[in-house]
Amino acid sequence: MIEVSRLNNLIKLCLTGLSPRQKEVIEGRYGLAASESLTLAELGSKYSLTRERVRQIEATALKAAKAKAESGEFGDFVKTASASLKSAGGLKREDLFIEELAGAGQVNRLRFLLEISEKFNYSKADKGFYPYWYLNDSDKKKAESFAGYLVKNASRDNFSASFAAAAKNFGLNDSVARSYASVSKKVARNVFGNLGLSQWPEINPKTARDWAYLVLKKESRPLHFTKIAEMVTGLRNKKAHAPTVHNELIKDENFVLVGKGTYTLKEFGVVPGTARELILHFLKKHGPM
Repeated sequence: MIEVSRLNNLIKLCLTGLSPRQKEVIEGRYGLAASESLTLAELGSKYSLTRERVRQIEATALKAAKAKAESGEFGDFVKTASASLKSAGGLKREDLFIEELAGAGQVNRLRFLLEISEKFNYSKADKGFYPYWYLNDSDKKKAESFAGYLVKNASRDNFSASFAAAAKNFGLNDSVARSYASVSKKVARNVFGNLGLSQWPEINPKTARDWAYLVLKKESRPLHFTKIAEMVTGLRNKKAHAPTVHNELIKDENFVLVGKGTYTLKEFGVVPGTARELILHFLKKHGPM
């Protein structure tokens, strides 16, 4: 991980030689001296300049800063960032990339350094993908193609198998495949770290029923509805009322009541019914016993 002091030295190097106004504009635009970046209009209002004039100052300052980004010290930073991307197939989701390089608190500083290096490319967030950094267009194309293929061929019954098959089809090792999958908004992890499609309730639970399903799926054993409510509360940090959970489960055929207030999942092969109904079920299936 790159130390904060080193980041500050690199930024200082890049801003050396700029006029006070140029430094102020760059620091404001990239949020180098504050937690938030400012728009051209906001900076124009602050310094009583037109939006276009601020843009001109920024362009001139960036050109000078990029010239400084060719020094040996900056080259070491580029090598470190490049190695991180290469290890993940040439591409990483921005938050994960930033966290690995210097920590989440250094987003603005790293964005500035990555941009002025001109060795890295940035893809903005859209409906299908999170923002990410990449080395070249071929990596970008392969990552997005892999993510699309994975979503299209994902098996809810065995996502791990479909993930492995997709990775093999694209010639990717597991870590690169996971890096590529992480940029897609259609792929996510649940609270237990299980990977799947974000549209699946066991991955992105919303209702009490979804959370109950997730808990029972993870536990793989029958649980009383009060225990289910307790576990759901612990997972989502929001109170799950036992009566609400009970009402959700008792009316859903995917949950099987196997005892007084105790539920499991139908997909586990459990046969629903009273003791009498179960006896009839097995006699019909196996004959006299």
